[in-house]
Amino acid sequence: MLVLMVAIRFPHPEDRAQGFLLLAAVGTVRTLRGEVYLCTEKALEVLDSNHIPYSRVSPPINQNEVDSVRNTLTTAI
Repeated sequence: MLVLMVAIRFPHPEDRAQGFLLLAAVGTVRTLRGEVYLCTEKALEVLDSNHIPYSRVSPPINQNEVDSVRNTLTTAI
């Protein structure tokens, strides 16, 4: 089963902190340079239900380039 990852950006540091914690709690989230986050389409429902603003953006890199991904280890919260 192929899971589609989407790239998002949060407008404010407060939204970024709360949004990242929510995304990490429900699944995998990856952080790219430029404060861009990769998560699943389904994980966006959590942000919407908690009224965390975000905008979809184009991924700045090829998602297969592992060297461009920061914090690749998954942390259980």
